[in-house]
Amino acid sequence: MLAKIRHVAAHTEHYDKEVKFYQTIFGMKQITTGMVDETGKANPSRGHISDGVIGMALLAKRPGSQQGLDHFGFEVEDVKQVLDRMKRDYPEILVTNALSYVPFAGIRAQDPAGTQFDLSQKGMSNVREGYLENGWEQPRWLNHIAIRAAKPGVVAEFYTKVLELRGVEEAAEDGSITLTDGLVRLVIRPCHNGFYRSLRQGLDHIGFKVESLEKAKKELDEIATNFPESAPKKIAVGVQGAAIEKDLQACPIGKHTLSDPDGVLLDISD
Repeated sequence: MLAKIRHVAAHTEHYDKEVKFYQTIFGMKQITTGMVDETGKANPSRGHISDGVIGMALLAKRPGSQQGLDHFGFEVEDVKQVLDRMKRDYPEILVTNALSYVPFAGIRAQDPAGTQFDLSQKGMSNVREGYLENGWEQPRWLNHIAIRAAKPGVVAEFYTKVLELRGVEEAAEDGSITLTDGLVRLVIRPCHNGFYRSLRQGLDHIGFKVESLEKAKKELDEIATNFPESAPKKIAVGVQGAAIEKDLQACPIGKHTLSDPDGVLLDISD
C-alpha cells in the first residue's frame, strides 16, 4: 500500500501532564528529542511519543494556534507520486513545505474538507530518530483517527484515490465511512447541526486498542488518584456534554469514551 498512517499531533499548554497520561495509560514511549517548547527553543527532554506505530507530537501551543488535535500524517513510499496525483485530480488543494526542524514531515497538505495532514518519506532530510525505525508491537496502540466532513464520500474518495487507503465494511449508525491502511483506520464522520462542535470539519477524535477494556478502565481510575493532574476528563458535563458523549459513542470502533487531561476526545476498544 502506498501510504501508512504514522503520525498525529495536538497543541497543548500542558506537555508534562499530557505525556504522563499517554505514557501511563497507553504505554507510549519517547522516540525523538529536542522538541521546541513554550520558550521557542529546542528542549532536549521533550519529544514525540509513540505506541510503536503512530508517533504523537504534543506540540507547545502558541498564540494563534488552537488547543487540541491539529493534524495527522502519512508515511508514503513516494511523496512525488502523491503530489502528482493531487495536482492532477485535486488542483485546488493547498500544499506547503513542512517546517525544517520537525522530525516527521516533509510536506503539509489538506484534504477536500480542509483537514491538514503531513507527508513523510524515509530518506527526507528532516526525518529522523524514531521515525526512521520500524517500530514495535505492544498491547495498547492507536488504532483509529476520526475526522469530520460535510461530505464524507468526497473526502473518502480523496484518500482512496490519492493515498490508496481501502474501504472497510463497518456498520455505523451515524453514516461514517471507514478506511484503512491495512492496520490503522481513518473514520470519516459526517458533520451535523446537533451542536457547535459537530458543525466543524476537521479532526474529531482518536481511538486506542487495548488488551482489556476493564483493565484500562481500572488504570484510568488509578491515574486520577495517583496523578490527579493527568487524570482524564469527563465528557458528560455542562449543557452539551451528554450530547457530545453520545455523539462520540456513535463511532463504529470505540467502546468506551473519555477525554485526555486537555479535553481531547478519545475512545478505547478491546
